[in-house]
Amino acid sequence: MPKKVYAVRAGRACGIFTTWAECKKQVDGFAGARYKGFTDVSEALAWLNGGERTLPQAAPAPRRATNPARRTAASQPAAPALPDDEQDYVIYTDGSCLRNPDGPGGWAAVVTDVHTGEVTELHEGTPSTTNNRMELSAAIAAMSFPQSPAKIAIYTDSQYLKNGFTKGWLKSWKSRGWKKADGNPVLNQDLWMKLDELYARHQITFHWVKGHVGVDLNERCDQLAKSEAMKYL
Repeated sequence: MPKKVYAVRAGRACGIFTTWAECKKQVDGFAGARYKGFTDVSEALAWLNGGERTLPQAAPAPRRATNPARRTAASQPAAPALPDDEQDYVIYTDGSCLRNPDGPGGWAAVVTDVHTGEVTELHEGTPSTTNNRMELSAAIAAMSFPQSPAKIAIYTDSQYLKNGFTKGWLKSWKSRGWKKADGNPVLNQDLWMKLDELYARHQITFHWVKGHVGVDLNERCDQLAKSEAMKYL
């Protein structure tokens, strides 16, 4: 079988990479990353230098999409990860609470339309909240943005948000009547219920990014969220 090479047109570093591990370093967590696998170096160079845009093939092929109207977080696992270039939207989200809990807070979402490159910034604040409520509110705004069912990659530095979907927490809470394993009520149930409803409309994948390490759009979300919270001081 011919050896595969990878061309990265948009990433931390652009060029030709001979292993998937090196390619992955350049595109993981990079909003709007564009890359493609080839078995012919000349074809890779042609694409890298502005050849006709085609969908990347470096990632595993996604499963056949289910009917969005029937898909719920409780009955289906998280959607298989797609490269950012195959999404409709790439969205970074973040929440902030200046005094947690019961302090002023804010949330933000930076939405990139993959097809047009258009970027939209969404953000609001509230005088008394918690950090987790702001993280969930940012995700609600992100999922509410597309006007029709879409493929969405959400990047967050909140394990609470990500794990609610990817580790099956939400499914378990619902099966127990919105109770945690210890029998206590689920915190932020109102927001989780809204997220569950929105999740059913789209094909969504969640990605965790470490906060405050220089990921541009994560830093931008943090700045916007804190600015909203500061309005209430």
